[in-house]
Amino acid sequence: MLIIRNDVLWKGTLMTQAALKLAEVQELVYEKNIMQDNENINEDENPGRKGRPRSEKSRKAILKATNSLLLYTSVQDLSIEAIAKKAKVGKTTIYRWWPNKTAVVMDALMSQPGLQKPLPTPSNNADAVRMQLDKLIHLLDSKNGEIIAQLFSEAQADDKAKEIFEQNFLAPLIDAIEYSVQQGQEDGEFRKQMDPKMTVDILCGPVFFRLMSHSQDLDGDFREDYPAEAVRLISA
Repeated sequence: MLIIRNDVLWKGTLMTQAALKLAEVQELVYEKNIMQDNENINEDENPGRKGRPRSEKSRKAILKATNSLLLYTSVQDLSIEAIAKKAKVGKTTIYRWWPNKTAVVMDALMSQPGLQKPLPTPSNNADAVRMQLDKLIHLLDSKNGEIIAQLFSEAQADDKAKEIFEQNFLAPLIDAIEYSVQQGQEDGEFRKQMDPKMTVDILCGPVFFRLMSHSQDLDGDFREDYPAEAVRLISA
């Protein structure tokens, strides 16, 4: 017959609780030390700010770590803990700069030199729209495109993440194309009876459909032909 001693179970439970508590304390001490090592680097960075100032060096380390992790980790599997460990900062440091993981990833993407490269000067508004679509397609047909698709998918279930995604990625894209469309309508290049916002949906819709669809992709023919064909559809 199996005999269970309550005193043994009680001692075992206490030992388990003590071990968990010790691990928790060690983690807090680790984060505190990391914060002190990294956030005190630039104490004079913002003398008017109350409390511990944010370190630009830490911010750059976080963005670099995030981009590095995204080379082999999906957005869904990426965690603030992993970013903090890679950047050698505490999680609190990350939350001083960003409200959540989506915001960190978006900033990391936007920090890449290729995404900040300006477009050549267009000869007209039709050329501007064509170049904007071409840049969008080439961006999405890359590793960054996979990340953007994952962000888009994850944002559907998180209102805050959705807001960040729209503000940091969709809004600048839509505003730029919409402006070129409006200018083209005023100059007689594009059909004036078309609503500019709906026109942007018509132009960008097929690109995002292919990005999110498993049956089609942004292949060579689409990359080469679509921008010019899309502009032709809205031309006067």
